[in-house]
Amino acid sequence: MAQFNASPIIGPIVVGVVLLGVLYGSAVVQAYLYFQRFPKDSWRVKGLVTFEISIQTIHLALMIFGMWTMSVTNYSDSTALAYLPNPTIITIILCPPIAVAVQGFFVLRVYKLSEQPLLLAVGGLLAISKFVLHLTFGIAAYIIKDTARLVHEWGWCITSYLVLSIACDTLIATSLSYHLQLRKTGFNRTSRIIDRMILYALATGLTTSTTELVEAICFWTMPNNYIWLGLYVIESGLYTNSLLAALNSRSLFNDSLRNSEVPYELGFSPRGSETAGTSYGDPKGSQPILISVMHERETVHSEVDEAQGTGR
Repeated sequence: MAQFNASPIIGPIVVGVVLLGVLYGSAVVQAYLYFQRFPKDSWRVKGLVTFEISIQTIHLALMIFGMWTMSVTNYSDSTALAYLPNPTIITIILCPPIAVAVQGFFVLRVYKLSEQPLLLAVGGLLAISKFVLHLTFGIAAYIIKDTARLVHEWGWCITSYLVLSIACDTLIATSLSYHLQLRKTGFNRTSRIIDRMILYALATGLTTSTTELVEAICFWTMPNNYIWLGLYVIESGLYTNSLLAALNSRSLFNDSLRNSEVPYELGFSPRGSETAGTSYGDPKGSQPILISVMHERETVHSEVDEAQGTGR
């Protein structure tokens, strides 16, 4: 006991829970803004936002309970700290649905933008495979509870779902950026707006994949402490915030389009079927949006799919 150091065990969990609380607060604010700004969005998108916030609320409450158990109830008890508290284990089971819902949402949007079934198949396979492995790890953690044994016996599962998740997030970000690049018209104003979309997609998409990469490196190099688990704690919060940021960013790009003498809003879904379209006659229609840009006495019509909803 005199040689036992609880810092690399309790410390990462405490830091992770604090950061998770910050991400949760950000998600709640973004969810409020979303419902205020886009009341005409599809019930499916609204349901997804409600699902994410509800699960995140339960997730945060259980993580706080688990942190209390580790840092107060079991503090300095090396035997007890070798086992994950039940509330923390339940959060591991809650994380896969949060991540797969967001990844599936973005994979579908990339498909609608690109209209390439291969992207849908590959992205969907990566997201579902990651979900299965992630959930399997959560169930194994609930059964085993011993962290050292869990890492030793199920380390391959942790590595596999992290690799699949990084691949899926990277595929979404790069595919979205590539197909947005193809939408450029050659005119400065629309090109600048699409450039901003591309940067935004890369920034939001690579946030989750970079965090998971650092988490994987910490797990591979330091499996005997909880630094990787501290990063794992905030992973679900990043997914929820990336979804809400993509939804709310429509207001930013709509303002940019209006300032660029564009008479229509740039919506969210490439077929206009699932999100608000306050500037066009039928928000439930399937027609693409025509954006008119005035440039040196010429009116250039450019058909632009509502791609920003995929902005990860």
